[in-house]
Amino acid sequence: MIECAAIVSHPRQFPRLFRFGPFEADPETGELRKSGRKLHLQEKPFQVLVALLEQRGNLVSRKALHERLWPEDTFVDFENGLNTAISKLREVLGGSGKDHRYIETLARRGYRFTSPVEELGAPAAVQQRELNIQKRLIEPDSVVVEIAGRIVAGPECQQIEWLISDLLSQDQKKIIFDISGVSSIDSSGVGIIVMCFGKMKKAGGDLRVAGAKGIVEEVLKMTKVDSIISLYPTAAAAVEGITGQGKA
Repeated sequence: MIECAAIVSHPRQFPRLFRFGPFEADPETGELRKSGRKLHLQEKPFQVLVALLEQRGNLVSRKALHERLWPEDTFVDFENGLNTAISKLREVLGGSGKDHRYIETLARRGYRFTSPVEELGAPAAVQQRELNIQKRLIEPDSVVVEIAGRIVAGPECQQIEWLISDLLSQDQKKIIFDISGVSSIDSSGVGIIVMCFGKMKKAGGDLRVAGAKGIVEEVLKMTKVDSIISLYPTAAAAVEGITGQGKA
C-alpha cells in the first residue's frame, strides 16, 4: 500500500503560515520571507512552493501542478513554464545544481518537499490530519483508493483530486473510492468526488464509490450523487462491477 496525502479548492478561513528553515511563506499574501526579510518571488514559483508545502513529504506530480497552476483553457508551454518556476524557486531558496536541499525531483514524475515544515495559524485540533488516503492496485489499470476520516473543506480534501490526476497520468482509469472509513462529508467533499468522476469520465475512465454508510450515505443520496456515480455497499462489490465480473 502507498500512503498519499493532498490540496484544496476551498481553504479554511484562518490565516496560515508555513515555516521551514529560515523561511516563512504566507499563502494569503503571496509573500516569502527569509529571516524576516521579504524576498522577491514571482507568482507561479510561489504557487508551486505552496503546493509542495501543503503536500510536504509526498510526491506532487507534474500533471497535478499543471492543473493547479494552468487551467485547461490556458494555452502555455507548460513543460518550460514549470521547469522555469522550479528553477526560480530553487534559486530563491538557495539550492542550485545538485544541492536541492528543500525540493527533491522524482524523474519524470514530479517533486517532493523534503525539509521539515511547521504550519502556523491553524488551531491545534485542525492541524491534526483529518484525511488518510491509501491506494491499492488490483489490476494494471484498476485501483482501490481507501479514504478514512472527514471529507470536508480544508487543505487535505483536494488531495483526492490530485491523486486522481496522478493515477490518470499512470493510465490507471478504473478507480474505486472505498469510503467505508469516512465519518462525515460536506458540500466541498461531495464536490471533489463529483469533480473526480468528471475527470475520469472525460479521460475515458470509470470511478465508483463504495462503503458509504450512516450520515455519509444520506448526504450522497440527498445531493443525488447516486444518480451520477455508481454506489456500492462494499469495495468488493465495486471491484467485481468495475472489472467486468458483474453488472454496475
